[in-house]
Amino acid sequence: MTQIPASLSPARWAISTVFLLNGAGIGLWAAHVPVVQARTGIDTATLSMVLLTIAAGALLAMPLMGGFTARWGTRRMTLLAGFAFAATLAVVMGVSDLRLLFLVAFAFGVSNGALDVAMNANASEVETARGVPTMSSFHGFFSLGGLLGAALGGVMISQGWGDGQGAFAMAIMTAIALVFAAPRVMAFTPTHEAGSHFQLPRGAALSLGLLALLCFAVEGALVDWSALLMQERTAAAPATAALAYSAFSIAMAACRFAGDRLILRFGAMRVMVLGGLAMFAGLATAVLSTHFLLSAAGFALIGIGAANVVPLLFGAASRIPGMSAGAGVAAVATLGYGGLLLAPPVLGYIAAQASIMVALGALSLSGLVIALSAGIIKRQA
Repeated sequence: MTQIPASLSPARWAISTVFLLNGAGIGLWAAHVPVVQARTGIDTATLSMVLLTIAAGALLAMPLMGGFTARWGTRRMTLLAGFAFAATLAVVMGVSDLRLLFLVAFAFGVSNGALDVAMNANASEVETARGVPTMSSFHGFFSLGGLLGAALGGVMISQGWGDGQGAFAMAIMTAIALVFAAPRVMAFTPTHEAGSHFQLPRGAALSLGLLALLCFAVEGALVDWSALLMQERTAAAPATAALAYSAFSIAMAACRFAGDRLILRFGAMRVMVLGGLAMFAGLATAVLSTHFLLSAAGFALIGIGAANVVPLLFGAASRIPGMSAGAGVAAVATLGYGGLLLAPPVLGYIAAQASIMVALGALSLSGLVIALSAGIIKRQA
């Protein structure tokens, strides 16, 4: 049995706290999106442009952060990005002016994309130092944070704090938590070799990135289209249909906390194969079933399957020869985030030409591709 140095325990919980805070901020924002739309008086098309602006900021920051972490270290960049995330979180949900909203939305996206890369790079270094699988639990804290943030956002809005007061309070709490976690976030020696900065994904980085793209595409599709599918296939009421995504989210969070033990017991490659097959079977079940409970079970199965795929891919990305942990994660995260951004509108086009059932049915093949490509995880171990 691997003996884990006691000094690494504070580092593990410190970076877990960062993942939790990031997830909570994203969950809080998700709950406030309708409030921001109503306060600014924008239509759905303009709101889509605001969301696209956030995504554009993240996509710009991710590859740049790969180089920054290689130069200045993952600890420093995680903390800088974390405080920037807290600051923009305080503003983006309280803005009323439309032009200012677009500016702050871009800054919010930049800080979130930068934090995503930096904290995953630091987490991968902690995992390597510990010598046992740990990445899934980090992502579990992110998922838990998302659920808590969304719930907290709902409470804030119901109490009349949706005007930005709640977001400001959350930002203050986030900053305070980061101050307490900062001394325990572990610093690793920055790398300055030629391959440490961002490169156009190729070889292993490209393969891992494309698999991340497929996994994120499934997640993005479920955010936008799961409720509609449930309404069309099972005749569920809108409020009931929304529970499909909840089943996916809760199953994913729970399975991520179990993921490290599963990987330690069965091996990363086997977990990824079973994860891909579960994604395929779950999405196929959700698409084909006309019974609400069976379809909801299909969405939960997708969450179970997808839970540990991205942590495994990010962990493998941090170990690509010739690339620093940050640069590897940046390359894979950028492609993955592209899937999250592009999948919903592409599937919407397919749905318009055929049906949402056909669109999501075609997407279910992503699970098979992930299962068949699991050998890349073994090669990067």
